[in-house]
Amino acid sequence: MKLFVLTDIHGRTKYPGDVINEMRKADVVVIAGDITNFGGKKETAHIIDSISALNDRIVAVPGNCDRPAVGDFLSERGMNLHGSARIADSVQFLGMGGSNKTPLHTPNEYTEEEIKAILQRFPEKPDSGRRILVSHAPPFNTKVDKMFIGLHVGSRSIRGYIEKKQPDVVVCGHIHEAHGVDRIDGTLIINPGPFPKHYALIDIGERVNYELR
Repeated sequence: MKLFVLTDIHGRTKYPGDVINEMRKADVVVIAGDITNFGGKKETAHIIDSISALNDRIVAVPGNCDRPAVGDFLSERGMNLHGSARIADSVQFLGMGGSNKTPLHTPNEYTEEEIKAILQRFPEKPDSGRRILVSHAPPFNTKVDKMFIGLHVGSRSIRGYIEKKQPDVVVCGHIHEAHGVDRIDGTLIINPGPFPKHYALIDIGERVNYELR
């Protein structure tokens, strides 16, 4: 399965040619939040429609800068992964939208206890196949949650879930300057960086291969 992974769109809809070509070739487009810049259904529709015109096989979670109506729109389109699980071609996708608490009091934030409660609802990993957690917030104390001032601001509950359940891949965003790759034990963690300047290609097979663009 070939995944085109993007995050932190923040309302941008003009995509260069390489983005368009790669998105069209993907089996699934994975969006890890902040689709809008404090927008609602209208803004989300504009963005999702621009992506769907290239590839309509989309799974997504809202980010902390997405108002509640963003999640509502994704649910109406059958794309919303937040708090749920689904299996496609033996790959189990799990979703955690929003973020842990920030000093900015953005529209879609959760306490660590609330994040933990949502994560605990997820089913166990199937006997065969891969598991991918799509989380807007990155796990705490990693290369992908470090702000430019040096602070680690990711979620402790998401890190705890990774340490306990060991998904194969975690896709996250939120901290724009921390785009990159890290690992927690056997789990690959990818923050593609803000789209469309950055994105990731992931090939899920016998091995997990990835490329950051």
